[in-house]
Amino acid sequence: MLALHPVDWTILGLYLLFALGVGFYVRERAGTGRRSYFLADRALPWWWAGVSVAATTFAADTPLAVTGIIAGRGLSGNWIWFSWIAIHAGVAVFFARLWWRSGVVTEAEVISLRYSGRAAGWLRSARAGLFGLVYNAIILGWVLRAMGKILHPYVDWETWTPGLVRALDRIWPAGAAVGGADEGITILILVGIVTLYSTLGGIRGVIVTDLVQFALGLFGSLWLGVAAWRAVGGRSGFQEGLTRLYGANHGYLDLFPTVGSGWLGALEIGALTFGAYLLVQSYANVPSDGGGYLQQRLNSCRSEGDASKAALLFLGLHYLVRVWPWFAVGLAALVLIPLGGEVAALGEVGAGVAGDRELGYPVLMGLLLPAGAVGLLLTSLLAAFMSTIDTHLNWGASYLVNDVYLRVRPDAGATEQVRVARTAVVGFGILAVAVSLRIDTIEQAWTWVAFLGASLGVPTAVRWIWWRVGAWAELGSMAVGLSVGLLMVTLSPWPYEVQLLVTGAAGVAGMVLGMALGPAPDRERAVAFRDRVDPPGFWPGRSPATALRQLLEKAALAAGIVAGVVLGLRLGIAVFFGG
Repeated sequence: MLALHPVDWTILGLYLLFALGVGFYVRERAGTGRRSYFLADRALPWWWAGVSVAATTFAADTPLAVTGIIAGRGLSGNWIWFSWIAIHAGVAVFFARLWWRSGVVTEAEVISLRYSGRAAGWLRSARAGLFGLVYNAIILGWVLRAMGKILHPYVDWETWTPGLVRALDRIWPAGAAVGGADEGITILILVGIVTLYSTLGGIRGVIVTDLVQFALGLFGSLWLGVAAWRAVGGRSGFQEGLTRLYGANHGYLDLFPTVGSGWLGALEIGALTFGAYLLVQSYANVPSDGGGYLQQRLNSCRSEGDASKAALLFLGLHYLVRVWPWFAVGLAALVLIPLGGEVAALGEVGAGVAGDRELGYPVLMGLLLPAGAVGLLLTSLLAAFMSTIDTHLNWGASYLVNDVYLRVRPDAGATEQVRVARTAVVGFGILAVAVSLRIDTIEQAWTWVAFLGASLGVPTAVRWIWWRVGAWAELGSMAVGLSVGLLMVTLSPWPYEVQLLVTGAAGVAGMVLGMALGPAPDRERAVAFRDRVDPPGFWPGRSPATALRQLLEKAALAAGIVAGVVLGLRLGIAVFFGG
């Protein structure tokens, strides 16, 4: 175990008190109704919303997952999430304004605006179940798993409370991925704290804490990143150390994968193959239209222009600001704790890193930082963890209230809606603990989520630009894509990337099948949606030439943003690490 100084514990304790205080402070404003509880009365400044999304995507799992990815595939392995750049650029230039004009509480609600009939009701329920329950629960579970890993080297419940640990060990689920009751106690306490302030404050309380959480998370990761960079010896130290340990062609500093790097199994890596994978991966983990908690933040802004600015701010923070300390620590772990190298000097902790490279991040925290700094960094990771958990608790509850409960009890009053929302937050907290027991690695959980998105991404995006896509198209995509995805996961010997491509293709085939066999979409509903949201693309009353021009203009702007981000990443790698 790694010891914490009393000042470290003091910093952690003060932050937890702050988070609870925010929940109590804003609880009255959150209790006025579901739009207040879930959208903060659509009155937030754009930079609050942008930073809040960045805080949510900067979870405690992220630096650990990046460390593990770099150990397995180098910097190019991060295309498993770099691929989202195109989706986020599309949100900034295209979808942000559309979401704000729709005014919906959840992304599932837009289905009732876009489609009509029983199929629309089935689709809305299915989307709410898949994203509000399944997708959300997996994310909550992996974030909890990550925080347990981070704190495990520092928190020793077996020594502090041996009787409690022994009692829980007797009832602890056999085969659980969490490291026994010792780590489980930490997870239970953290969930209890986050659930309490999330229940009280609603989305307003979540976003206020997100602002502080993001600042803490960024500062803490920068401190460790600089310490790791210096410990290796800076830019030249990375080049020399990686070459000495792994050979001149190690490939750890390559931004794009090369043949033999492990991408797409034994297949040759060509631009077309890799591009097809990135296309599917881009909408596999992130809703292709920016739905979910991103949509929730965008609809909390004061205007559609603010929603677009919030999306742009998030994109810059996510890809060009906070990645560098994560890269520094992940690469430093390869040099300071070599793959297959001698870790006996680190004892039990070193053995843990040898078996799970994601642990390299918290271990380097204890090895490289002084007392006080460790507490600050743990607090920053705790803040990152809480910013993700509180968002997903609130977001998941929004589906249950908006897309399930109110469809059964449409006359429910504001007080009743908030009461149900708070109960749902508690329920999601319990569910998150249960799911975390089944997750072995964070990257594993990322792949689980990807198969959900791969089958649904194309119709999710196309419904905004072509009125002939109907509810049956989305249901067909869901049925065929998810069925094939399940077969891929359970029976296919192919690597994950190939499985994802097949699942994505199956989803598109299901969409075409649904369009061919299902009834024609409701033209009147499509016109009403067009008038309310004013989406670019092919809609009744608009010429094909105008539609095509609108889409090409938006696509060109999004492509320019993507090119700028990729260029920034390439230059940064060259400057900091010499790649």
